[in-house]
Amino acid sequence: MVSLSPSRQRLLLAAVMSGLMLAMLDQTIVGTALPRVVEDLDGQSLYLWVVTAYLVPATVTLPLYARLSDRYGRRRLLLIGMVLFLAGSALAAGAQSMGWLVGARAVQGAGAGALESLSFILVADLYGGRRNAALQGALAGMMGFAFIAGPLIGGFLTDHVDWRACFTVNLPIGVMALIAIATVLPAEIGRSERRDVPLDLAGIALLTGAVSLLLVGLNEKTHADALGSLPAWTELRTGGLIAAGLAVGVVLLVVERRAPAPIIPLRLLAENRRLAAICVAGTFAAFGLFCGVLLLPRYFQFSRGVSATHSGLLVYPLLLGLVVAVNVGAQVIVQRLEFRTPIVAGMGLMALGALGFATFDASTPDALSLLFMGLIGVGVGPALSGLQIALQRTVAPAEIGAAMGTLLLLRQLGGAGALAAAETIYATRLHDAVAAGDGARQAAATATGGAVFAVALAGAAVASIALLSLGRGAGRLAPLPEQAVPAAA
Repeated sequence: MVSLSPSRQRLLLAAVMSGLMLAMLDQTIVGTALPRVVEDLDGQSLYLWVVTAYLVPATVTLPLYARLSDRYGRRRLLLIGMVLFLAGSALAAGAQSMGWLVGARAVQGAGAGALESLSFILVADLYGGRRNAALQGALAGMMGFAFIAGPLIGGFLTDHVDWRACFTVNLPIGVMALIAIATVLPAEIGRSERRDVPLDLAGIALLTGAVSLLLVGLNEKTHADALGSLPAWTELRTGGLIAAGLAVGVVLLVVERRAPAPIIPLRLLAENRRLAAICVAGTFAAFGLFCGVLLLPRYFQFSRGVSATHSGLLVYPLLLGLVVAVNVGAQVIVQRLEFRTPIVAGMGLMALGALGFATFDASTPDALSLLFMGLIGVGVGPALSGLQIALQRTVAPAEIGAAMGTLLLLRQLGGAGALAAAETIYATRLHDAVAAGDGARQAAATATGGAVFAVALAGAAVASIALLSLGRGAGRLAPLPEQAVPAAA
């Protein structure tokens, strides 16, 4: 067992959390800066790819970094990811064309996967008991914070500094985190796989292809619906890519069943029903968060006439509910040693908030819309932290990397699907409402409410069914020995 002093533990934790926050913010901070970027670099045709080029490698590499860190140690993979992320940030800040910026964003995304996946895994490696639960809650809460704070920070930097500041801001914080990780994190942490086990190169290639095709197809659909073009799901650039991604995914499953050390642990999922249920629930449980953050700020801006900053503040009940619930839910789960009841109860609250949005229209008082958002945030919170805690206590320590990487990958893919579905429902209902003679504000309100209702309710239902399908008593957690790194005398 490696010994770290309390001060070194705190420094390491600060570095890990800083890196995670930068990676999550970069998924959302650029959105509000894109109109200015397109104007400066004259690159309207590559508008969507500034986002997609980051999202695809950031998602693909989530399980890759997690799995490879079992072989080479968490420190080496985390340092590689941090160097890539910082290099991409520097390149993006100096971009002289949209093609340059898209390439830089791809480098950023390739590093972000390490910051996102290994942060959660390191906390599982280094801390146990209540401390682990509190930190998992804090890390999960950053996801909601990044969704809402990212556009606000991006807008502020673009308006008052320069859009390039959205990237340069990463450099001083990231360099300090990099130095701390290199000097404090022991190299042997996380090593559990022998070097003579063959690398799953076929699995890596197929996973990259499947996830890339799926995400590009879903993002094309989401972006086109947002612009009002309503492409059919059967078109090549949307449904065609998604179908191709699913086909490659089927081949991936066949290959992974035979791999000695698979990237996606199918054996674990097949043998451990609780782990499989956790992964399914993780895919769908955050649907309400994704669609709420996508649709509600836009509604407040265009239908209520508020500024981008004000619209972000109006969505804060969702964030506040999430931040409180991820931490309270984690503590309840650790204290009760039972995860299913708090998470299913949370899904019930999310469903209640979704039902509220079914009645949403232009006359709905702001207080009610804030209440509905708060219910969704409180409902999602226990799942974000609780599923990770349950996963850690479901698999052996040597399998946490592979299992956690899979959970994070599925959550990201589920989020992309939720965004595409929400945008499609919104655009369809908006078109129907306008055709029926509704005013622009009323049409936008009913379309927003209908999309949030459908997507959030579907996510809550599937996640709940997955957890309730487990046998009686399957939600109980056996306490594990403390995994905390002991402080040096």
